[in-house]
Amino acid sequence: MTDDHNKPVTSFDVARRAGVSRSMVSRAFTEGANISEKSREKVLKAAEELGYRVNFLARGLQTRQSNLVGIVASSLDTPFRSRQVRIAAQEFISHGYRPILLTVEPGDDVGQWVSVMLNYNVAGVMVTSATPSPKIIQECRKLRMPLVLINRGKNQDIADTVQIDVQQAGELAFTMLTRSRAGRLAVVHPQIPSYSVTGRARAFIEKCRIENIEVDEFISTSQSYAAGYDIAGNIGLSLDHIDGVFCATDLLALGVMDRLRADWNTRFPDDLQVVGCDDIEQAGWGAYHLSTIRQDAEEQVLAAVTQMLERIENPDAPIQHYNQRLTPIFRKTTLSNYD
Repeated sequence: MTDDHNKPVTSFDVARRAGVSRSMVSRAFTEGANISEKSREKVLKAAEELGYRVNFLARGLQTRQSNLVGIVASSLDTPFRSRQVRIAAQEFISHGYRPILLTVEPGDDVGQWVSVMLNYNVAGVMVTSATPSPKIIQECRKLRMPLVLINRGKNQDIADTVQIDVQQAGELAFTMLTRSRAGRLAVVHPQIPSYSVTGRARAFIEKCRIENIEVDEFISTSQSYAAGYDIAGNIGLSLDHIDGVFCATDLLALGVMDRLRADWNTRFPDDLQVVGCDDIEQAGWGAYHLSTIRQDAEEQVLAAVTQMLERIENPDAPIQHYNQRLTPIFRKTTLSNYD
């Protein structure tokens, strides 16, 4: 036998308790719907007494309209990405949307997770990890579902993008080190390629070669602090011919600095100058004072949310590519500032 007390409360139950129609219950929970304040209060009172909650997911599937938005992200253990996702969630909520977060790991099929989002009839999807396949992007476009890619490059002309200028990042790192009189350079970047991290490391190497400066390349297992700490064992063995290093992420730089201090008593910037990238909070901590390149997570997210809201309002608008400029931040791991 079914216990009636265990049955979920429905809008029919609320309508019966309030003495109104089911459609009026729906209007009471729909922002901007045509309903008197007295009727709304009656419905809300009945809903509270019964413990009724609106199933927004079911409503979205029925009406083909949803206030859900998807966020697909990886590397949430990194400060920059976690801040990016937090700001995105807050911004979507402030516009009346409810974010669904799906996390992926390097090598995962991002398209699979975007496809999952489509099953929930989300209003749009923001991707901060690997670029979905062209097939999935085409499907999003066909379904007129907004898709925004952050730091995935702008080679996809069927999706809105927000990205840093990776060429500028690499050249800024080169300039920060050489203007600080470093001339024997190295770069640290992870073995798993990505548009922004690998891109800025490659741009740095290219700039060194253009300027006829030899550059040592150290490949870490990931872009984490631990990976930086580990690869610093190799860097330490090369300190006799390196005086400046560009770490493609701040976390890599912090790990490199801690290992070199512990095992080689390296002084920054006297023995080695270091430049990172991202400007995470920890880069400014007293133990590091890391010179770095700032990409503003809040600016990126606000631009991406704006693109998505505009795409929701106008699905046929031209594709947008927002290019974020970067800022050099000089602290105490380089010898000098710009003139």
